[in-house]
Amino acid sequence: MSKASFTSRRAPFHHYVLAVTLGIILTMAVSVLVGASNPDDFWLAAGIGALCAVYPAMSLGAKVFVSNHTVARDAHGEQGVELQWMRQAGAGAFIDVLVATIAAAMVLVIGRIAVDALPILLALVGLSAVDAGARYLVIRHRALK
Repeated sequence: MSKASFTSRRAPFHHYVLAVTLGIILTMAVSVLVGASNPDDFWLAAGIGALCAVYPAMSLGAKVFVSNHTVARDAHGEQGVELQWMRQAGAGAFIDVLVATIAAAMVLVIGRIAVDALPILLALVGLSAVDAGARYLVIRHRALK
């Protein structure tokens, strides 16, 4: 993850047209798919799908066609302190989740307990996110003291 900053440069006009065109095509595709999934209220579902898809689709178009001209990448962005904190937090969270998974598997095997996998996997995803976030905040707090 490198840092980027906006510049005062502009992209050629046809790149903006391409970005909007891609956004419109993607928005229409999503709205048709959403509308087709609900044939009783096709237009209502398609409209809701279009409203939900228009911003991400236009952003993707701008990212693909415009940002190469208007955004300058920082050559030393990989050396940022926030990125180091995130890496430390992610590594620590990985170890925590690995240990929790092994302990839970041992308990299930020894206790001969049968459970559905989906709640366990969702709990591991939640534990990973909370653990990484908490570790990041602690590392950040210690560094900024």
